[in-house]
Amino acid sequence: MLKRADPPPRAAGPAAAQRGRLARLVPAGVALALAAAVFAFDTVSGYESAIAVLYALVLVLGAVAGGRPVVVVAAIVCGTLAVVSFLATHVGSMDAGNIGRLLVALVAIALTAALLLSRLSLHQTRTALAESEQNLRIMADTVPQILWQALPDGRIVYLSRRWTEMTGAPIADGLAADGLAFLDWFHPEERPTAVDQWTESIREGEPFEFYRRLRITDGSYRWLQLSASPLRAETGQIVKWAGVATDIDEEMRAQLAVRATNQTLEARVAERTAELARSERRYRSAFEQTHVAMLELDITGVAAALAEARIAGNGDGTGYLMANPQAFDRCVGALRILDANRAAVQLFGAKDREALLAREGRLMRSRTPEDIDRYYALVECRETIEAEAELPVLDGRTVNVLFGVSQIAAPDGRCHVLVGMIDVTARDRAQELLLAAQEELARANRAATLGALSASIAHELNQPIGAVMMDAQTAARWLERDPPDLGSAKRALARVAGNAERASGILRRTREQLVKGRRVVTPVDLDEAVHSAVALVERELKVNRTRAEVRVAPGLPPVEADRIELQQVVVNLVVNAVQAMRDTPPAERVVTVDVTGDDKGLTVEIEDRGSGIDPEHIGRLFDAFFTTKPGGMGMGLQICRATIESFGGTLVVRNNETAGATFSFTLPAHGGDA
Repeated sequence: MLKRADPPPRAAGPAAAQRGRLARLVPAGVALALAAAVFAFDTVSGYESAIAVLYALVLVLGAVAGGRPVVVVAAIVCGTLAVVSFLATHVGSMDAGNIGRLLVALVAIALTAALLLSRLSLHQTRTALAESEQNLRIMADTVPQILWQALPDGRIVYLSRRWTEMTGAPIADGLAADGLAFLDWFHPEERPTAVDQWTESIREGEPFEFYRRLRITDGSYRWLQLSASPLRAETGQIVKWAGVATDIDEEMRAQLAVRATNQTLEARVAERTAELARSERRYRSAFEQTHVAMLELDITGVAAALAEARIAGNGDGTGYLMANPQAFDRCVGALRILDANRAAVQLFGAKDREALLAREGRLMRSRTPEDIDRYYALVECRETIEAEAELPVLDGRTVNVLFGVSQIAAPDGRCHVLVGMIDVTARDRAQELLLAAQEELARANRAATLGALSASIAHELNQPIGAVMMDAQTAARWLERDPPDLGSAKRALARVAGNAERASGILRRTREQLVKGRRVVTPVDLDEAVHSAVALVERELKVNRTRAEVRVAPGLPPVEADRIELQQVVVNLVVNAVQAMRDTPPAERVVTVDVTGDDKGLTVEIEDRGSGIDPEHIGRLFDAFFTTKPGGMGMGLQICRATIESFGGTLVVRNNETAGATFSFTLPAHGGDA
């Protein structure tokens, strides 16, 4: 801490005042005595001379005793005494010489008074200047800054007492070295620049200000603000410099700390900005170079339209939009494409990015309850969407895409999503061709198998049927004899019955071999088996624009079956249901698969919304080689029933009360748990 300035010197005390009064009384007394002596000698001596000139000494003594008032009074009194003495000694005998001596004396008194008054005025002025200078020095020493003065060339000639309080050095030390020693108190690192700046500022002759650290009493350094202005004469020439050095150490350190903090923050902001720029470049590069078509969409308008639809539908926005296609078009028409990569431009068949960004209207054709629910889930941030859809592109084509949608951060509370799309049109076409080839191959295999089976059955049945014919003919001949040989005929007919039973056994064994020969019977989870079977026909569902709804009651026990054969039954029944709805409007094409359980076992019901089954045909559906489909073999349902029955279950069919038909099979629970 800096030491406080010493108090100013006190004024003179009573003793000094007493000495002052005594110094004035003595000359006054002498002056009075001298005036009396000059008057007496001039009046009574009769000496013809300008004795009155000696009154000038009285005035001098009066000036010492009382100052200007006493000089004026003394001049008047002395002049009066000189005139009185002249009149008293020269009445009646005045001549030019006497009058001339009187005038000389009066002029001497007047001149002496004038000189004394002028001298006293000059003395008073000097005294006032000295007092003013003293007051200024006292004021300079009491201010908390270092005040200084310098010659026009910059050499310091005055430092206030604050210099000593701060540096601990005498003022003379700061004024040493021809007025430039104060520069040695600056910080060594800043001293060269301080000297250069001081010299440059003095040479330019303009007010200046700079900041440097000054060494103080304890050896540490404190920041000072040094400022100065030149004092000029009327001619404009600099006569001296006046300046002040203010201790701003705390403010300066605070500013430096703030500056350092700002620099650190600026460095971090710059580093973060650079990192963001690099990240943006990486993102942009990945966005542009990926082969996945990427779109950034603004669906804020879609969110607002969906909210309005929910209000209009009394909480059922999906139902409202399904019933109002125009409202749905307005909803999805509010979608805006903000950005697109090169793969997206190619996918949409656009000329360039700008042409794609200017695209308006629905992005995808589909309008199902599931699609609308996905829109709600997306704008409400409930889930990330992954699905497959048909996409109309700008050149009029329709491409099949697998797409994923997720929300991304957006400014001002808007709702932005990022969409990634892969063109699977070629893949779907290849799958269609593959399925067609598989179906054709399966049909050929079935025909070949049926042919081989027929040959095998014919071979197996040839002998018993031939025996039946021979025994029947033999029995007929025995009966044609006269008299008929009934005993032989009975034996022949008994052999006929035996061979017929044998043929029936061959058919039964062949059927059992067909049904049971490849099976692996294990406990099967119907939930998993049904879902996986429906997944196998996903393509069939999509091609026919049909939805599948699978509902499985919780906690069902497994059934004992061959999983592959059971899935094949479900696949056949679901495919039959899809094919039965070809004349049904697409929006109503729904296959419902319900899996339930009770004490009789587990039941799977497969319901369609088609035209139903002709009542004349419903009783023959499970007959072999009966079919209502062009090109069908009529073996599918027969095999399904045989398969279900081989697992101890039953398969039935019925027409629904409203529309379509329902195939239902029931299987016993594994271990009798149902």
